[in-house]
Amino acid sequence: MAVEVLDVTDASFEQEVVQGSNKVPVIVDFWAPWCGPCQTLGPMLESLAEEFAGKVRLVKLNTDENPQVAQMHQIESIPAVFAYQDGQPVSQFIGALPEPQVREFVTGLLPSAADVATEEAEALLATGQGAAARERFEQILRDDPGNEGATAMHAHFLLQAGDEDEAAEVAARVPQNKGAQKTLAIIRLRRAARDQDEAALRARLSSDAGDAEAEYRLGALMADRHEWPEALERLLNSVRIDKKLDDDAARLLLLDAFVVLGNEDPLSQDYRRQLGSVLF
Repeated sequence: MAVEVLDVTDASFEQEVVQGSNKVPVIVDFWAPWCGPCQTLGPMLESLAEEFAGKVRLVKLNTDENPQVAQMHQIESIPAVFAYQDGQPVSQFIGALPEPQVREFVTGLLPSAADVATEEAEALLATGQGAAARERFEQILRDDPGNEGATAMHAHFLLQAGDEDEAAEVAARVPQNKGAQKTLAIIRLRRAARDQDEAALRARLSSDAGDAEAEYRLGALMADRHEWPEALERLLNSVRIDKKLDDDAARLLLLDAFVVLGNEDPLSQDYRRQLGSVLF
């Protein structure tokens, strides 16, 4: 049975392509009925979409009828093909290329064997099969030591298993990976909160509201417990009182809290703005 190829429009492009590409890569074929090369390329794309059904999705956009999206992509000649992944355009080509080149374009959107293995390991971890997940991550890294996703997930697993020092060492190998950054942020919050006495810290602040170090430690303790409103307020207060405390410790820990909470979270956005006002 032939795979369904959806005709998208200016109105449906955002939902079907941009948002849809968060689930599976979407290939957009910009074409027009009068375009001869489009008639050559179209069936080729449809055949590949059928071959890789479920792994990629093909849609078509008639540039004559939908000039807005065509202009947005600066389409000057057709056929033009764009691939979207995770809400962003990631690759493109112009013209009716030979089948081997078109195939290479499509297969470049597919997850690698290491990516598939990482997803399998993540599924094991999510279902409580910790030992099997660890073994899978270690196997992936033996086969592909440079796999950033597997390295970051391995660090996350180690942290969940209580191996904090090893988790920090593994996460530090891929500092640009967002998952690794979150693992390192969690570790720094935990270390700042360790061995702190909440009652003693609150007593110190009752006696001296300007105790920046007590605000910092209490903020770290609340962040480690994920009591975010108080955590962020305490850390920000520490910055207000003493920006240079422990080599900028409160500001740096506040940034770590944003990473753990999520940079898109309204609390993170609010306190990031407040932090900017305090600093500048």
